[in-house]
Amino acid sequence: SQSNRKIFILVDENSLQHCLPKLIKEVFFLEKAEIIEIESGEENKNIEICAQIWRTLSELGADRKSLLINLGGGVISDLGGFVASTFKRGIDFINIPTTLLAQVDASIGGKTGIDLDYLKNEIGVFNAPKAVFIYPPFLKTLPQNQLVSGFAEMLKHALISDKNYWNKLKKCELKDSVELGKNIFTSVEIKNEIVMKDPAETSIRQALNFGHTIGH
Repeated sequence: SQSNRKIFILVDENSLQHCLPKLIKEVFFLEKAEIIEIESGEENKNIEICAQIWRTLSELGADRKSLLINLGGGVISDLGGFVASTFKRGIDFINIPTTLLAQVDASIGGKTGIDLDYLKNEIGVFNAPKAVFIYPPFLKTLPQNQLVSGFAEMLKHALISDKNYWNKLKKCELKDSVELGKNIFTSVEIKNEIVMKDPAETSIRQALNFGHTIGH
C-alpha cells in the first residue's frame, strides 16, 4: 500500500539547515523519511553524484513504490528529478523548490537533467513530478542576489507573454512576500500553459529558453 512506501528527501546543506526542519514540522509523517544530502552548487550536478544517490537509495531499500522529495534549488530539482526518473526505471518524485528561480522555473515543466563535463543539461529526460509545492516563506532565507536571479526569470515570463504582468513586476517589491507570492503564481501559470502545449519542446516551448543560452 502507499502508506508504507519508503520516502526519501534530497537536500543540500542549505535546504537541510533552513527548510527541512520547517517541512518536517508541518508534514509530520515525513519524520520517518530518509534524508540524502549532497553539496550545493552546479559543479555537483553530474553523473558521479547521481551514482552516489542511486547507491544510497539501493542501500536503504528503495523500491519502485518509493518516493523522492527534492527539497532545494534548481540543482536539486534537476538532478533529483533525473535520479528518480532513472532509478528502478522510474520512481515517483515531488519537487519542493526553495529558491525563487526554482519556484518559477526549474521545478516546473518536467525537465530533468545533469551536466556532462562543461555541457549544461546535456543528459536528462522529460518527466513530470507527481506534484510541486511552492512555499514562498522559504525565500526569506535567500541572499538578495538569489532573489534577483529568480526575479529575472519572472521578467522573462512577462516579456514573452504578458504586458500587464510586466507592468506589475516593474513595481514589485521583492521584500513584500504576499505580492511576490502572487507574482510567483502568475509565472507558474505562464510557464505551465506553454509546457502543456509543447511538453517535449518541439515548438512554442522554446520561447522559455529566451535568455538561457547566454545566461548559462
